[in-house]
Amino acid sequence: MSLNDIEAMFIADLIKKLDNADVMIDMPDRYSWVFRNRMEKFGVKRFEAEHKADENYPIVAAASICAKVLRDEKIAKIREASVDFGSGYPSDHRTISALKDNEKIKLLQPFIRTRWKTLDRIKQRKLFEE
Repeated sequence: MSLNDIEAMFIADLIKKLDNADVMIDMPDRYSWVFRNRMEKFGVKRFEAEHKADENYPIVAAASICAKVLRDEKIAKIREASVDFGSGYPSDHRTISALKDNEKIKLLQPFIRTRWKTLDRIKQRKLFEE
């Protein structure tokens, strides 16, 4: 299951709990028809989604801020349980350094997605360096 599938599944579960409330989603997929298909796969047909919804709707911006705060709290707990790996974003040089470090990667293993393009690229480079 892709990250976008997982996100759609959780969004669909939340929408079902809201009992047909009007919903605006900051669309994670590039194409609206792809996201609509994902949501329908999880049994949701009634929703609105658009790119950059957090820029156009204050309530979506507020939800985005809440999600980022929650993410930061979870990242801090993972860091406490393992090692400092920066933000966890692929553009963060500390994250990339941690993924390249054999000792750090062992400690991070329980927290790393098994399918992640960033990690695949690092593994590829290591193979060529050996």
